[in-house]
Amino acid sequence: MEIFEVILLMLTAVFLSNILNRFLPTIAIPLIQIVLGMALAIPLTNHSLELSPELFLLLFIAPLLFNDGVNVDKKALWRERKSILSLSIGLVFVTVGLLGGFIHLLLPTLPLAAAFALAAALAPTDAVAVGALAEKVKVPHKIMHTLEGESLINDASGLVSFQFAMAALMTGTFSLFHASTTFIVISIGGIVLGAVLSFLKIVLMRRLRELGIENSTSFILMEVLLPFLIFVIAEKVGVNGILAVVSGGIVHSLSYKKLNVEIAQLNLLSKNTWSVITFSLNGLVFVLLGTQIPSILQTILNDQHLEIITLLGYILAITIALLGLRFMWIILFNNFQKTSELRSKRKIKDTLLYTVSGVRGTITLVSVLSLPLFLSDGTPFEGRDLLLFIAAGVILTTLLLANFTLHLFAPKVEGFSHQHDSEWEIEMLREVKRELRKHRTAENKRTIGKVIKMYNDRIFSLSNLKEMNNGERKLRQLILEWQLENTLGLVRQHRIRIQLAFPVLRRLNKRLYKLTREKKYRFNSFYSRLLKRHLQGMHLAPLTSGQRKEQRMILLQSNSQFITENLKSLEEGQYSPELIEAFLLNYERMGGYGLPKEAAHHLHEWIDFALHTERSYIQTAFEKGDISRSEMRQYRENLLALESSIQLQD
Repeated sequence: MEIFEVILLMLTAVFLSNILNRFLPTIAIPLIQIVLGMALAIPLTNHSLELSPELFLLLFIAPLLFNDGVNVDKKALWRERKSILSLSIGLVFVTVGLLGGFIHLLLPTLPLAAAFALAAALAPTDAVAVGALAEKVKVPHKIMHTLEGESLINDASGLVSFQFAMAALMTGTFSLFHASTTFIVISIGGIVLGAVLSFLKIVLMRRLRELGIENSTSFILMEVLLPFLIFVIAEKVGVNGILAVVSGGIVHSLSYKKLNVEIAQLNLLSKNTWSVITFSLNGLVFVLLGTQIPSILQTILNDQHLEIITLLGYILAITIALLGLRFMWIILFNNFQKTSELRSKRKIKDTLLYTVSGVRGTITLVSVLSLPLFLSDGTPFEGRDLLLFIAAGVILTTLLLANFTLHLFAPKVEGFSHQHDSEWEIEMLREVKRELRKHRTAENKRTIGKVIKMYNDRIFSLSNLKEMNNGERKLRQLILEWQLENTLGLVRQHRIRIQLAFPVLRRLNKRLYKLTREKKYRFNSFYSRLLKRHLQGMHLAPLTSGQRKEQRMILLQSNSQFITENLKSLEEGQYSPELIEAFLLNYERMGGYGLPKEAAHHLHEWIDFALHTERSYIQTAFEKGDISRSEMRQYRENLLALESSIQLQD
């Protein structure tokens, strides 16, 4: 029960972090989660969630890296392979060697192997953290692909380096030749094993489909279990479990390449499931880090030999050395660009962008938490809390540095904001509507109107809800005023009797008062105005059933026509075109212009036309360079899911 309560509190903190991020958009969500974790440390003082490093890797790292492998851009990964391997293997080993030596010089009382262990823990970057930061600025696709590929592979090289450093710390022996050959063998073995196991899972699922077994729930459950199975089997065999789950994820993504309704629906369900899992697991890692900081800080402060200013100096010096090594490595490799590609000033900015994007996070935390409490001879490992404090400090420092400086080095793109993608998509949907209107005739007007309504609903879901709600409120008030004006005009013209108009006028007046709270729409003002201005000389003779029906039709059609004409005469830009169109479609339908009801297949023909137009727009935008290949793929996947859902509703 205790463990369940701790997990429940931490998941609540993850949920709150997503809400707080909406109110604090300039603060990266991992930083918010760390702060919430520190706040949770108070109620969790007498409760703790103790996880062994192996279990931590299995529960958190395996599914996260598997999902990264599924979603990584394979073509970009291969295209940027040189820069990715340079950063994920070359830089990691250089960092372990040079930074480990620097840490030992800085802290001579610390065993050399422990200094190398800390350096190995700090070597891997965290793409999840930098991905959260990159949502706020326009990081070039080439750099983002390199950073994502780097984090996939350097997790493995960093953990292997850490394991060798830990073995040296515990046994006092180290062989460079043995470490190098072992790394190559277990890395290749992990890649092959992960790919084979994932391929076998694909074959099994395909065989089940051939037997007529189409159970999406079971398929998704098997998919969620797959990274855990791959990691456990890899560790039992003795190969690298991290690379195994990454390669397994890459191979597994191939199972969604076939285009049909079942695969599209399964793909959509998979994405939704994994989005919840990955957000929860990533959030839990940073919340867990936050819960550890107060206890580590308290332990350090109780140590009479260490001062907080000195400790902060250690953190700053190690962070500078870590990022300095990264900067120099990228400079030496010419910023991973051809000489002619960029001007010198832009190259320096890109190098700084690569550097500050090297945020430390999950793997660093996992590694330092696995430091032993006792050495092999049974003596307490006195430097453990110090290493934990330094690692936590470096994680926080790199996160803060990236959060507040990333925008300084990112290319300035005119008009770019975090809403850029939704604005582009809204413009695409509006273009589809324009194409639909070009084909509108008296016969198909109602059918095309239904398709346009579908696109309006999609635009509403992408728009600023606050602005949309304010606009709708003002436009609705204007429409009610038009309806009130036209109804009173019909009464004055003796086209309808006051007996029929009275309940309509009263209802309109009541709705206008609720919207505006203006005095002229109060009930007493309404009755007074009606008596003085509109009842004088009116004939109050009772209406027959036929007269009442006829006048109701006159009122409905006249109001619909009057409102439609006024909506069409509104100035462009005064209100959202989708809002105007939504009301237009509604009142045109209410007006009942005698449009024939069309068969359902005509509706689907126009839906197909709209989706084809949308697909063509996406392709043209990609060819013109307005969107990247990954964005094009995402839009196409969304379109395929939409098509599948429409087909399933038939």
